[in-house]
Amino acid sequence: MSYAELMSHAEHIRRNATEATLATVEGRVEYRPAIERMFADVPDAFRSLAQLPDPARFDPMLAELTGVLQGLGGQDPVSGVTMPANPELERIAGAALALARWTGPAASGFRSAFLEPFPALVRNQFIVAAVLRAALAAQREIWVRARDDADQIAEKTLDAIDATADCTRNEWTITFTVMASVAALLVVPLSGGAALAVSAAGAAAQVVAAGGPAEAARTPFSGDDAVEVVERMHDAITLLHGHIRDQRAKVDAALRATHDLVVGHRRLFVADGGGWSSFSGALGYVH
Repeated sequence: MSYAELMSHAEHIRRNATEATLATVEGRVEYRPAIERMFADVPDAFRSLAQLPDPARFDPMLAELTGVLQGLGGQDPVSGVTMPANPELERIAGAALALARWTGPAASGFRSAFLEPFPALVRNQFIVAAVLRAALAAQREIWVRARDDADQIAEKTLDAIDATADCTRNEWTITFTVMASVAALLVVPLSGGAALAVSAAGAAAQVVAAGGPAEAARTPFSGDDAVEVVERMHDAITLLHGHIRDQRAKVDAALRATHDLVVGHRRLFVADGGGWSSFSGALGYVH
């Protein structure tokens, strides 16, 4: 089975549940219309899951933010990968020597407001870019796993309907892997005593945050006839929607905390007089 065929799977569930129920009653022709109506909403139940965002749409944005990290240089606090220092940025430190003979209030202000804090500003901007990239990676991983879980629900439902013909208790388990898509929040220290909350995608960002990624939720189901099995299918779909909301809320909370911190500690990120509006606006990049 595959996610691309989810609506086809839904139609198979509707058809198989109808036939399995008809097999248990007498007067099949007479009862067929009523039984068909019982399962008519199965495709609709999967329709929203068949329209989940394509994870690939995040790839260009992730590549763009990787370019930002490479331009700033530093160690990614999420993945641990170190980007080589940018020689062009390193030349800023040499400006102090070139301006050694420059004196007066303007010279003092330039050194204190720009030259001296520049290395710390670059480090902190790198961390913010890493936060944004981690949030995008987390969003991508949520949709990768949510699609897998939707396909799993369809597959397990079809298997359970087939198993209703057996005399044994019909039980199955669905592992909601989306619940393990976002790791715990990782606190990253910044210059000046502030900290950013990073939401890290476990597999996508190749990181294990404090406490490790959440365990995938294994949920048992049971149903002895097609009607019960389809009822449990609806339950599983409802659970999946809830798990998706929970995981997205983790990413949103980390981004809100990061936004508030950056706005509240402006001088940790941008030198006085330059680039603040465009920099603060970038925090809404992943929304």
